[in-house]
Amino acid sequence: MKWTAMPKGKRRVDRRAVPNPVQARTLLAGVGALPRSGPRLEAFFGTMYYAGLRPEEAVSLNKRNLSLPAPAWNEVSGEYEYDWGEFHLDRAEPHVGHRWTDSGKPRDERPLKSRDEGEERTVAFPPDLTRLLWRHIRTFGYGPDGRLFCAEQGGEIPMITYTRAWRAARRAVLTKEVQATPLAKRPYDLRHAAVSTQLAAGVDPAAVAAWAGHSVAVLMEVYAAFLDGGEAVNRARIEKMLGHKPRAT
Repeated sequence: MKWTAMPKGKRRVDRRAVPNPVQARTLLAGVGALPRSGPRLEAFFGTMYYAGLRPEEAVSLNKRNLSLPAPAWNEVSGEYEYDWGEFHLDRAEPHVGHRWTDSGKPRDERPLKSRDEGEERTVAFPPDLTRLLWRHIRTFGYGPDGRLFCAEQGGEIPMITYTRAWRAARRAVLTKEVQATPLAKRPYDLRHAAVSTQLAAGVDPAAVAAWAGHSVAVLMEVYAAFLDGGEAVNRARIEKMLGHKPRAT
């Protein structure tokens, strides 16, 4: 079975669904505070927010996919410091139901979306995620096959498990009024938050597209609303170049 592209015109992200950095971090902490599987899932969701992974890419992460720099002790601050890391993605495990897989399991290994068999995608991620991943590895280790994120009883994390955890975290940290909005309704909204944050930070769209696994054209279409959000900044830069005085704020 091959990936199916969504029709053009229906791929734009709803800004209301995308959490800002404070909201995203609060939700991640809410996941980590949940009983049982919560602590196992904080870094799992962290890969979606800090690295923009799709859920099926996060599920399939293996030790071989990680380039994780070791923390360095800072004698002055008395704390460990973390650096940027990278994922070298080579597969995904989308949930399609056992009737639709070759193995009879809910998931099958497949090439990355919009990639040929064996083609990789490198994704850089900030020290925030490096810290989360090291904590996860120290606490839970890897699965027997090198899998990074495992269920309590071993094996891949079921979609129902992480979906329930996300809903529980959302109920725990958001007011009822906010819960009624589209904000972060789905774990996938964390991926949208990652990409929109990178664009808002002024990162080269070509780099953002490469990390996210998009073409630049698709990136511009899907995240057009967030690019439009920088209009005021763009105009201010032009005015500065033309010698205008900064506007009062």
